[in-house]
Amino acid sequence: MSTSSTLSRRTLLGRALGLAALPALASLVAACGGAASPAPAAKTDAPAAKPAESKPAESKPAEAAKPAAPAASGAAAPAAAAKTSGVELVYLNQSRGQFKAMETLAARYTEQSGVKVTIDSPGPTDYPQKLQAAVNAGNLADTYYALGAADMAPYFKAGWALNLKPELDKGWNKNWSPGLLEFVEYLPDNPAGIPPGIYQAPWEVNTYGTLYNPAHFKKAGLDEKPNPQTTVELLDMLKKIKAANIGAFVIPSTYIPWFTESLASNWLKDDEIAAARAGKASYKADPWKNALQYFVDCRDAGVFFNNTLNQSAPDNEKSFFNVQEVALFWTSVVSIPVQVTTAPDFTAYSAFPLPKMPNGTMAPRTFGGTGKNGVVNAKGKQVDESLKYIKWLTEKEQEQTFMEMVPLVPTNPAALDPAKVSPQLTTFAGLIDKVYKVTVPMKGPLVEAFVKGVQSILLKEKTVDQLLDDLVKAQKE
Repeated sequence: MSTSSTLSRRTLLGRALGLAALPALASLVAACGGAASPAPAAKTDAPAAKPAESKPAESKPAEAAKPAAPAASGAAAPAAAAKTSGVELVYLNQSRGQFKAMETLAARYTEQSGVKVTIDSPGPTDYPQKLQAAVNAGNLADTYYALGAADMAPYFKAGWALNLKPELDKGWNKNWSPGLLEFVEYLPDNPAGIPPGIYQAPWEVNTYGTLYNPAHFKKAGLDEKPNPQTTVELLDMLKKIKAANIGAFVIPSTYIPWFTESLASNWLKDDEIAAARAGKASYKADPWKNALQYFVDCRDAGVFFNNTLNQSAPDNEKSFFNVQEVALFWTSVVSIPVQVTTAPDFTAYSAFPLPKMPNGTMAPRTFGGTGKNGVVNAKGKQVDESLKYIKWLTEKEQEQTFMEMVPLVPTNPAALDPAKVSPQLTTFAGLIDKVYKVTVPMKGPLVEAFVKGVQSILLKEKTVDQLLDDLVKAQKE
C-alpha cells in the first residue's frame, strides 16, 4: 500500500519537507555529488553546442530585497508601490504550468522593488534550443531555469551560472528543509567536471509516479481506484485497458532512463545505481536486464499507446489531460500544474507509485529530488539585482503563491500549508522518502543510449543484450 493511503495529508507533507521526519530526509539526500534533475530536457535533434569558455564578471552578491508583510492570502503587498528603479530583468522560463504564477510574482516584485521583471516563456519543447542560442549569441537572460546535469554541464563549466553556495551559507539556506539543497550541489571531482558549488535555487519538491484516469478503468471493467502491488498486476491492467480499445500507457522519451532505474532499484542499492552511472559497475548485471525486459513485456502486450515512446512530456500531457485518450501516464509531479493550466476542468485523475517487481529483493524507489528553479547568469549585466530576485522567489510568501497557484509542494518549510495543497499532489509528496539518491549525474551519452536503445527494442531492432552492450560503451564516453 502506498504511503499516501496510510498517512494523513499533514503527516505526509510534513515528511515530504522534513517537518515530521528531518533525520529520514537528511539521510535520503545526504552527500549528493551532482544535480538530480526531475524534469529532463525535451529531446532535440542535435546536441547542444558547447559554450565558449570564459570567466564570469566579478560581482559581490547583494542582500535580498525584503518583502513586505504578507496579506492573509499569502501574497505580499506593500502599502505603496516602490519607485521605479529603471532596472529591468528577464527570467527565461521553461514551465508552462508555472507561467501564470511567475507572471503574478513578477508584477508583485515590480510593485515592491521598482524592478521590472519580464518572464520569457518559449515553452518546454523549445526551451533547450533557446537557451543554447542565447548562450551562443552572448545574450542569455539575467535569470533562467536549469535543466538536468548533462544538459547544463557545458553552461556551468563555461561560467554562465553564479555559484550560489556562498550566499546560501550566509543564511539563505534557511529557505530549504535540511538536505534538499544537496540534490543540486556539485561536489569536488564530480564526473561532470563542474566546479564545486550550487548553481540553482529550487522552489519545488519533485517525485515521479503513475497518473491514471478512473473513467478509463471503469470502461475496462477495472476498479476505479487501482492499487497494483506488482508490475505483473500493472501489466494485466494495461492489457484489459488495451482490450477495451483505450490507450493504455505512456512514458515520455526523456524519462526512459529514470523509469529503468526505478525498476532496477528493486535489486540495486543507491550506491550501485550510482556506480553504474559512473562506469564503475557494469550495465550487464541482471537487475538492468530485468528492468529492460519489462519494456519488452509491454511491447509484446501492445500496451504502449505511443508504440516507440518517442514523444515528449508535453505530448503525453496533452494525451492524458486534454484529449484523455490514454489511461496511465508515468510522469513527474510537475505535470500536475500543466493540467491546472491547460485542462482545468479535468480533476478526476489520481496517482499511484510504480509497483514492485515480483521477484525484486528490496523495496523499489523512484526518481526525484527538486524541481523548478532559478539560476543567476554570472555574465549578465545585473548580477546583484538578479540574485536579489531569485532569493526573493524562495521566501515564504512567494513559495505560498507557487503552492496555491501552480500547485506544487514548496521547498521552503515555512510556506507549507497542507490545507491548501492540491489532493492530486499527495501521492507524489508521499514518495519523497522513497527517492533513490545517487552521487553522480547521468552523462549525456548514457541518457542517449537509454532512450534510443529502448526505442530500438520497441521497434524490435535491438535485443536487451544489445542495448546493455551499448550502455557499457556509453559508460566509457
